[in-house]
Amino acid sequence: MGLQDLGYLSTLMKLFNFVLATTGPTLTNLKILSRYGYSATRHMTPRKLINMARVEWARFRAKDTVGGFPYILKIESTNVCNQRCPFCLDRDRDKIDDDGRGFGKMHLDCFKGVIDMLAPTTLRLNLYGSGEPVLYPDIYEMIRYAADKNIGVTISANLSVFKKENAEKLVESGLEHLIVSCHGASPETYDKYNVGGDFHKTQENMRAIVDAKRRLGKRLPFVDWQFLRFSHNQHEIPKAREMARDIGVNMIRFINPNIPPEHKEEWRPRRDDEVNDANRGEGAVKASPGVHMSESDQAVARGERTVSEKSERPKADVDPCSWLYRSIFFNWDGGILPCCDGTTEPGHDLDKFTGQTRAEFEAFWNGATYRMLRNMANFRIPREQMDKTYTCAKCIKPHMPFLLYERGFELPKKFEKRLLQTEPDLDEQRINWERNKTSRSSDVANDM
Repeated sequence: MGLQDLGYLSTLMKLFNFVLATTGPTLTNLKILSRYGYSATRHMTPRKLINMARVEWARFRAKDTVGGFPYILKIESTNVCNQRCPFCLDRDRDKIDDDGRGFGKMHLDCFKGVIDMLAPTTLRLNLYGSGEPVLYPDIYEMIRYAADKNIGVTISANLSVFKKENAEKLVESGLEHLIVSCHGASPETYDKYNVGGDFHKTQENMRAIVDAKRRLGKRLPFVDWQFLRFSHNQHEIPKAREMARDIGVNMIRFINPNIPPEHKEEWRPRRDDEVNDANRGEGAVKASPGVHMSESDQAVARGERTVSEKSERPKADVDPCSWLYRSIFFNWDGGILPCCDGTTEPGHDLDKFTGQTRAEFEAFWNGATYRMLRNMANFRIPREQMDKTYTCAKCIKPHMPFLLYERGFELPKKFEKRLLQTEPDLDEQRINWERNKTSRSSDVANDM
């Protein structure tokens, strides 16, 4: 596949707003999306197709109400984990016990209630959150229950505490996609991020699952080794590719994770190595998920270079968040969030699942809170009025076009018109940025 082909595919991703939570090369992102496409084709029904069309129409028109239901579910079976990865969304896990949600496992009745309510229009279930799914004995029954409802099921696991004797049980559970989090090709690099894990056991367990598939004559689950790229491990990417081929996994992909601003200098993979080392023809890494700009303009977006009056304005385009239309997140205790961010604090929950009917869920899905969040995601709420009770207000996405406009970018006319309607003094904010680097989005600007 040539670079021109990757350009066409990147354009297709943008057209349909296929935005991922992590950043990686274009071809890597397409590999991820291919699994969603497989779920869609494998589990599609006329009812699901009509529902998906209604959801996408509402998203395309930037509506605050949706005529369909979320067709991608994310359910946290447990937030208990054997590892302490530095940049996990729940990395400050002491707070979970002290003043947060606490640790636990979703009750089977709660899980089945959510599935029964949304299965008629659901294509895919990501059955994981902040914990290690294979620690929970009921995970096999959960997978089977959802699979029998014609839903494609994915789990993401580190596998360092997985028991090899359960390999066949996992393969026969109905699991469609297994993501294995192994962020190194040696114990030395692995241990720096997979804190508390066991590199050799992870490798052995991946091999055991691949071998079980062969013995049972099964094509699924699709075994997907996910390797987060950091400055300390990116030199091992060629070695990891060879190991993946030897084990027999279906795919290995290299992802740029979301690194907290205070750790970026130490952990961020070097840009001058990205194409030559990791990507090798897979395409350039995007500046941020859902943001489209040239590589030369990324320095302006990061605030490292200022646009002068004489220079040509850099150009960018931004995809609004699609989570609020396509997806929904259920915590282990039934707490409902728009996405997987903010899971530590129950105060961020929009509601709690207690056995609602489909009609009651529809009223919530198009209620005042969700409508407000969709307007925020579509840049119709001034930044100073964003309610920080909700994680969306603290996310970079609803701030992104405002930040880019302040920093001198030229955006599509429809966005500029909407931004200026939302914040009529935005041109003054652009001047403030040029003079003293102040922004109304200063709390989230470091995430660019």
